[in-house]
Amino acid sequence: MNQPEDNLHSTVLDSDAQQVGALYGKAILGAAGNDADEIVLQLNAIVQQCFAQYPALEQLLASPRVSQVEKESLIDRVFRGKIHAKLLNFLKVLCRRGRVGWLRGIQVSANAIRDEQLGRIRVVVTSAYALTGDQQKSIAAKLGQTLGKEVVLEEKVDPSLLGGILIRVGDQVFDGSVLGKMSAIRNAVSGGIQKSIRDNFASLLS
Repeated sequence: MNQPEDNLHSTVLDSDAQQVGALYGKAILGAAGNDADEIVLQLNAIVQQCFAQYPALEQLLASPRVSQVEKESLIDRVFRGKIHAKLLNFLKVLCRRGRVGWLRGIQVSANAIRDEQLGRIRVVVTSAYALTGDQQKSIAAKLGQTLGKEVVLEEKVDPSLLGGILIRVGDQVFDGSVLGKMSAIRNAVSGGIQKSIRDNFASLLS
């Protein structure tokens, strides 16, 4: 059965975004040297805070109607003295190559590459109520023992979970909610990280 044209188009765009993100993510980290962590944090801030708060800035930098000179001038006015010089130059290179529109994918890839370099893994924990600091530390520690990596925990709150918890590792979600815990464990695929979490699931939630 053939894919619908719109789904196929989305798949191609996703693939392109991943490839461009990986290519430029490696490039910025390669240029960063010992300042990699600082540059990744600043890249995160640009995408997650600056562009989120001022979407018009992202649109201007990505617009083919705005000249290269104007874009570089805008980058200097907004970011010079506030971010690392290598990241400032990187943004200008993206403008010259018409790649600013891919910056979100580049940011995701740069984080993933840096996490891999440092043996870290990002885990999103969604719970019905905000976790205490001790609960966050406990879950992170137990996940770290299970996965054999340093866990960077991101917390989200969703009251509809009815007192339960969701743990997302990459594309895999483990459901610890009152209604979904058992079915999620049964459906968890075996092998690697997924099997490790499944085998230790009860202890992660205690």
